[in-house]
Amino acid sequence: MHILLINPYWQYPYSKGEYAYNRIWPPLCLLNCAALLEKEGHRVTILDAHARRIAPNKINSFLGKGYNKIFITSSSLDKWQCPNIDTSFFLETVHYVRQSNDEVYIMGYHGTIEPERIMDLTKVKAIIRGEPEYPVLEICRGGDLSKIKSITFKEGGKIINTPQGGLLDLRKLPVPAYHLLDFSRYFYEILGGNFSLFETARGCKFTCRFCNKVMYAEGLRVKSKEQVLQEVTTAIEEHNVRTGYFIDLDFLANRPIVEGLCEYLIKKQYRFRWTCQTRLDLLDAEILEKMKAAGCKIIHAGIETGLQESLDYLNKNITLDKIDKAIKLCRRFGIKILAFVLFGLPNETNSDRERILKFVKKVNPDFVSFHRIVPYKGTWFYQNNFTVDSNTIDKFIRRAFVKYYLNPFYIFRLNPRMILWGIRLFYGRIRTLRQ
Repeated sequence: MHILLINPYWQYPYSKGEYAYNRIWPPLCLLNCAALLEKEGHRVTILDAHARRIAPNKINSFLGKGYNKIFITSSSLDKWQCPNIDTSFFLETVHYVRQSNDEVYIMGYHGTIEPERIMDLTKVKAIIRGEPEYPVLEICRGGDLSKIKSITFKEGGKIINTPQGGLLDLRKLPVPAYHLLDFSRYFYEILGGNFSLFETARGCKFTCRFCNKVMYAEGLRVKSKEQVLQEVTTAIEEHNVRTGYFIDLDFLANRPIVEGLCEYLIKKQYRFRWTCQTRLDLLDAEILEKMKAAGCKIIHAGIETGLQESLDYLNKNITLDKIDKAIKLCRRFGIKILAFVLFGLPNETNSDRERILKFVKKVNPDFVSFHRIVPYKGTWFYQNNFTVDSNTIDKFIRRAFVKYYLNPFYIFRLNPRMILWGIRLFYGRIRTLRQ
């Protein structure tokens, strides 16, 4: 069969009124699906309408003919944790694709959390709930949909939800089908181009209250060191990847793999720069020295707040002192920090927000992304009917961006390239918050 996998177009860098970035990053989950399908002899094409800037009403002219099945994701792997709230571009894409093919299937967060609603809106053949890799493979093997786990479909006017399947065994995944994408299209603004995503593990063993893990399930699953090294080697040597993001929820959750990866990259001396996301309390001088020598330039980390009582409420299991010391340690080794900060906790006052901002300015990360808490469906906040005064919080966040990014101590610490990105981040966010 000839299978088409689609990553739909989104506004760049933000959708109207949204906090989530719509970065031009490769859809790693589609690369995983493609690799599994090709292993069984299927012909696979990936159409990344987001990277190619193909609006929904233009997509049919890029589809061609002869696809036996088409799969569209509402949230590729990099958007599993912070999916778009406004799904209009995704729904429009599905609408236009269905005009030329009846064998259309959906995967991603939105169909996972609201399968019946998305089925009614899209009228597709079936919806995949949760991790898409194995269900996509099973659907393409043919047979009775009712026998395939983790999908939702309609039969005789009735919605049918099959039982949820087991978790994906990451160690059984082949190397992602990198050859199906042009990596020169992908970039990370503060790192560079020829960019790819990598994954060494899936899930997280921590239980922070704000975290959206609907697509991950509980617990942590890891790949083997050999598997990770093969994927990185293939991307760099065969597909000219020069920058990368290890997009695990917590990169240092399995330290032996990180150490093995760093030792390998140090030995190979690739022209490869990378970033990752991890908890600050897992950093120490020994691992930072290895990461720096291996090409790590930036670490993404959740500060979340500047109040210890708020960290405790969020179940973050970290102290302000550890956050401060970890950022200083990163600076010592020349690794930049991109920090995430949340506003809008219950009973949070404007005085509290000022104290949070004061702490952030004190620890002085290289980049800060201020966010209003979003109670995504399926999260602890949503289940507890949490609401946020969006107007008040957004107004404060606009001020926070001004106070932080227009601070001379911040500006003079960065090189010109980083200043330009900081300005772009600042103005882009302010513009979006006003929409």
